[in-house]
Parts: sequence; C-alpha cells; structure tokens
Amino acid sequence: MTVELNTYLFPLVAKGACPAGTFELDFCTGRMSWTKGLYDIHGFKPGQVVPTFSLLLTHLHPDDRGPFQTLLTKLSASGGQAALLHRVIDSRGRQRQVFSSVQADVMASGIPERATGFMADLTRTMHEETRQATRDAINGALANNAVIEQAKGFVMTVLTVCPERAFGILACQSQRTNTRLPTLAASLIETISAGNAAEVVKAWSWAEPAQS
Repeated sequence: MTVELNTYLFPLVAKGACPAGTFELDFCTGRMSWTKGLYDIHGFKPGQVVPTFSLLLTHLHPDDRGPFQTLLTKLSASGGQAALLHRVIDSRGRQRQVFSSVQADVMASGIPERATGFMADLTRTMHEETRQATRDAINGALANNAVIEQAKGFVMTVLTVCPERAFGILACQSQRTNTRLPTLAASLIETISAGNAAEVVKAWSWAEPAQS
C-alpha cells in the first residue's frame, strides 16, 4: 500500500490522534536514528538504547517481522515507498498497533543507501473504533428490542394472549418463514398502518406454542 505522507499521516498526527515519530535507516550498517516518538512507541527514553534495525526487528510482533523485512528488502533493492500495519511489542511487553510508512530514494550510486520512515501508534485510535463499534451494536440491539416489544404488544392485543405466548408466536413465525425476528417484527409494524395487521396476526395463530 502506498501513501502520501503529507495527505494522510501528518494530518492524523496534527489532530493528536496518536503518538508518532520518524526514523532513518542506513541499509549498509543497519544503524538507525529515531526521534522521541519512536523511542516512546518502543517504550524507551532517548539515549537509553542505541537504535538499530536489529533492535527494531526484536520489538516487532513475531508474525509481523517477515512482512516488515520483506518490505525493507524490496526498498533497499529498488527504492520507492511502501507502508504497512503491524504490531510492536514495547519494552514493557505491551502490544501496540502501529502504522509505518517507509521511503527509500535511489542515490547517485544507482541503489538506495538509506530509508526514511514515519511510524504512528494507532493503538488508542483502534481501541476507540472498537468501542464505537460495540456501542453501535448495543444501540442496534436496543432498537431491535423496541420493535420486537411493539410487535409483541400488538400480538397480545389481537389474540388476547400473555406476553410470553405472544413472543412465542412471533418466534415460531420467524422460524417458519426463516426471517430474523427483528425483521419480522418491523414488517408487522409496517402492516399496521396499512390496516390489515390484525388479519396477518390471526393467520399466525396456528403458531401459538403448545401448552405443557
């Protein structure tokens, strides 16, 4: 995946969405230079360790080392720009979700001699997205429950049955027609405005659960 740093990454950081930093890598020696953000992502303070490519690989999630090494190998051979999502295990053993973009320019020698890169810690951002997805799912479930309760109340009124039996009738009709219960309930509510919902429900009465 290729990205433009000035159109994607830097606006992300400008909004304070995630910790980030830049780095340089010498392909020949494996030596690196990190900004403070890179030390932070890896759980170190500047000067605490000597940044090298080997150190960076050590802190990559084992499943992500191969893809990252492949990316750097291709760039060291022909230059260009590439990016990937991967995981970093920091000095405290915490796993971080990271986005890295790396660029290698071909020098006068005809081959890339070094790479420059940008690394952003998306852990907090991705957690927020997960929490939002959970909230959306809960809200969706609550909305479904409201529709089902409304349909259940209508069945109770038309067939003069208790709440449990009304729900059982809806559930049986849902299974019989292979229709999700929220969808069936919503369809019933729509027929109320058409004026024939009572007839529809009475036609379901055969589905009333057997009494023990």
